[in-house]
Amino acid sequence: MTVLHVGCLPFPTHQGTQGAIAAMMEASTELSIDAHLLTYAGRAHETAMRYPIHRLGNWPRVESLRSGPSLGKLALDVRMVRRIRTVCREIGPRAIVAHHIEAALAAIAARVRPVYYVAHTALALELPVYFPAVAERPTSTAGLVLERVVRRHAAGVAAIAPLLARTLGPDFHYLPVPWPHDKGAEPRSPARRNLGVPEYAPVALYAGNLDRYQGWEDLIAALEVLREAHPNARLLVATESAPTPLIERARTAGLVDALRLTRLDSDAMRARVHGAADFAWVPRRTPGGLPIKMLDAFARGLPVVAPRRATAGLSVDHACIVVPDDDPSALAAGAHRLLSAENLAGEYARAARRYLASEHGPEAFGVAMQALTRSVGAKPGRPPSRDAAVRRAP
Repeated sequence: MTVLHVGCLPFPTHQGTQGAIAAMMEASTELSIDAHLLTYAGRAHETAMRYPIHRLGNWPRVESLRSGPSLGKLALDVRMVRRIRTVCREIGPRAIVAHHIEAALAAIAARVRPVYYVAHTALALELPVYFPAVAERPTSTAGLVLERVVRRHAAGVAAIAPLLARTLGPDFHYLPVPWPHDKGAEPRSPARRNLGVPEYAPVALYAGNLDRYQGWEDLIAALEVLREAHPNARLLVATESAPTPLIERARTAGLVDALRLTRLDSDAMRARVHGAADFAWVPRRTPGGLPIKMLDAFARGLPVVAPRRATAGLSVDHACIVVPDDDPSALAAGAHRLLSAENLAGEYARAARRYLASEHGPEAFGVAMQALTRSVGAKPGRPPSRDAAVRRAP
């Protein structure tokens, strides 16, 4: 079966959503599905791919790889409607899987079918984060309206986290993100030497962007508490975001000397920062999505401390230390447990890899995709236009 995945975003990049889509494409290849991907022209790096990738021409030119809406992206999304039709005529997919709301709206506007919507976050919760100057209610309402439009026209709907599926509605399937359980990490000593991190220091890792929904601000407060018991503790931040807000907050707290910044611009760097750290902090301010950084830490053998919100409804209490939301002291206490209890870090790391192998393997993803595309009661897509080449799968 030929399936067209659509993402209105640059690809590949080192961001969570792009990482999740790449993992789904790789798993589809392993399952012998003829999966194609249609994305923007922009990308952060070149990489060998085992699946065909189609791209929208980069006009108007959008250079930013950041998440969130913009006028340039809106123009690209309008052009994506015609590009979806063209690719569908070329490859004749039996299903179109639209990742995130922009891709779903473009596919619906293209009048191809059946369109299956995969939510990576809740738009009603996400939009206020990107428009803080606008009252939250109007932006949340706009998100709800767009989500209702997609649900009304999609043949099936899914979400990449159990909590997100429950938040969006009872008709949403849970679609687990497939993730390798045995990714490597650079050995500790060379990793620390390459990053300029002292061998003796306890090191917490945060690997991700510095957008407001992440709640990274809690990590500075948590580090301040942690250093009361571990004075040499460091926070290693690997990010592609502008670090100025982070540096200013650390300076205000008197913790600039405890901060180590590096770019997260390759898989080799991911292996390095995970190898250099003793544990990963995975904060989350806004509910909705799935922190892919948590799955990546699991896969690289790095124990995780995360607030309940960051677990996104996954059954991971045995695989990481879960603490109350919005509580920097609890994040520090979880880190102290890992640093102080002999063998505890190793126990959590092994449990996390077992969890990935069981719950996020290609087979689990394949079963969930099959349930989505063959779900009883799935809503029919809109009638195809005269030039649409896609027909509903039996």
